[in-house]
Amino acid sequence: MNEILLPGVLEKLYTYTLDNGLKIYMVPNNKTKNFYITLSTKYGSIYTNFEYNGKKYDMPKGIAHYLEHLLFNMPDGTTAHDYFSKLGANINAFTSFDITCYEVFANANFKECLSYLTEYVYTPYFTKEIVNNERGIITEEINMYEDKPGTQLIYGTYNNIFIKDERQYLVSGTVSDVKKITKEDLEICYEAFYHPENMFMIITGNFDPNEAVAIVSEVMSKKEFPKYNKPVLKFKKEPFEVKTKHFERCMNVNIPKVSVGFKVPKNVFKGLKIDERKVRLYFNLYMRVQFGITSYLRDELQSSKVITGGLSMNLLDTEDYYVEVIAVSTEYPDYFIKRVKETFDERDINEEDVIRKVNASVSNLIMYFDDIEGVNSQIQDDVIDFGEYMYNIYDVYKSLNIEEAREVVKRLNKHITTETIIKPLEER
Repeated sequence: MNEILLPGVLEKLYTYTLDNGLKIYMVPNNKTKNFYITLSTKYGSIYTNFEYNGKKYDMPKGIAHYLEHLLFNMPDGTTAHDYFSKLGANINAFTSFDITCYEVFANANFKECLSYLTEYVYTPYFTKEIVNNERGIITEEINMYEDKPGTQLIYGTYNNIFIKDERQYLVSGTVSDVKKITKEDLEICYEAFYHPENMFMIITGNFDPNEAVAIVSEVMSKKEFPKYNKPVLKFKKEPFEVKTKHFERCMNVNIPKVSVGFKVPKNVFKGLKIDERKVRLYFNLYMRVQFGITSYLRDELQSSKVITGGLSMNLLDTEDYYVEVIAVSTEYPDYFIKRVKETFDERDINEEDVIRKVNASVSNLIMYFDDIEGVNSQIQDDVIDFGEYMYNIYDVYKSLNIEEAREVVKRLNKHITTETIIKPLEER
């Protein structure tokens, strides 16, 4: 087992890789009674076109999400929900663009929770009856999304930004997509993407790392896996354009919901002697300075009652672009959009801002390790985005400086935007 003392936070990270390729990341915390376990595969909604075992596949959209639903079923007719409810543990799963994650949160029965999570995820059980029954459940879920203004705002923004990138589509796919998915499709995708070498486990909270490794090893010793044949993913080249620059629709909202999306090509940062991880940190830092809780714009919009609630920011990191979406509820959509664009285009940052945000990041990092779900999520994000956990993030924060920040920020002049407005129904 590998043990790493995490710089700056005085916490320990333990890692262990099983013979079958599954890597386990562990951050114990004896200050809490709870533990949080996630088992994830590097397989999300955008991985529909791939080559595997010499064959090319173009799967229906929504298949990763469909597979997530089905894995809770066990051969004896029970479900994982049945088992964990008896233990008093909370379980869930989610599928995003590039990951499917199965999770357990509890404060007792660690061995049973960890054993069964490993057991049910690695026990695929698909029958035509189960597949068909789940189709109706997922169809209802998709229809429910259609009536959620918040979901429609964010995914509507992605749909307007992207032309070929599959992030323009709902993770669940459409009702039409779901109808195309077959039992055979699901079996192929499970075989291709649910091999332990394409997966990783993260455990945070109150537990013993040695016991955790022993538990997982015991479960896995009873399972056989073929030699890993990594699928070759195929992606369409996304152009530097947006599908729709301005989009409006009416839904059941009292106050208009508005988003502004910025599409920044990564190639503008070529030539900088700054690695991609730091470029993204500088991008985030700039967005926090311009639009964060203590920003001048946020204060202006709230004091003038242009916005009365929160302002959300979300950064999407794709193969070729950074996509930042800023969303809010406001009675003044046009003014809000104008001010957001003007503020983004200022493209200036001073040393005081950098020092302040770096110090805040370091402070938050130290406190962050008391949040076992937050630490788990950060490790997960790093593994997906960079292939490994950024355990030296404290040192990286400390190395951020005004010269590099200005180099990154000044290159944000090349970007393209889209805006989405969801208006109350009476405005039709």
